[in-house]
Amino acid sequence: MKSLFILALCVLVIGCKAGPAKNAGFVDPAGMIHDKSLPFQKVWKKPGFEFANYKKIYISPVDTTHMLKSNDWEKGERKDQFVSDIATLARYTRNAVEKSFREDPKHHFEVLEEPTKSDDALVFNMSLIEVVPSKVVLNALGYAPFFIGTGVTVVRTIAQDQSTVAFEARILTANDAQTVVELADREAEQKSVVSVRGLTWYSHAQAIISQWSTQFVQMSNQKPGEVIKDSDPFTLQPW
Repeated sequence: MKSLFILALCVLVIGCKAGPAKNAGFVDPAGMIHDKSLPFQKVWKKPGFEFANYKKIYISPVDTTHMLKSNDWEKGERKDQFVSDIATLARYTRNAVEKSFREDPKHHFEVLEEPTKSDDALVFNMSLIEVVPSKVVLNALGYAPFFIGTGVTVVRTIAQDQSTVAFEARILTANDAQTVVELADREAEQKSVVSVRGLTWYSHAQAIISQWSTQFVQMSNQKPGEVIKDSDPFTLQPW
């Protein structure tokens, strides 16, 4: 049991970042690159575009029609409620992004309630293209009791049985709907020795989305030469 616990700790500390998702068609992958100064896997920015030239932003309802096909195992034990769950998560995502921009200490953007054609406004369009819920039953077994469950945890980690979320996003100018930024990223749940997130279906997904929301704001305030740190693959917090 002790050796299993040590192995689990080693796997958790090493952690792993999710690989990129396949393009779902919400953004054009041509020209998108990995920009080491940003925490997203793929980025494209129109030459000459500067966030500093804009003062307002409208966050559109989050799209879910580009969801990549998932098998029943990826949908987890809650597969019958998956469509309803995704709609709820889409609303959560929009609210999280709006909240992050509203609470930006720099007060860069006024978050608009309705679309506009203003010359100093941007439109943020985001699509959730993959959502894999937590495997609640297996996660519960992982702590029953903890040292026995560690064996389950190790097997699940090695098998890459984990909650993941992926998005594609476009930022457009409000006055003429020109695309000026495209983004894509896929993240896996943060590993933890003990985590209560995995005991609810979408807590891992919500944590990832909250991190993205913060990173979107950081990107809009990015200074020349500044590197925005990516999220860590593991956490010491159990929630």
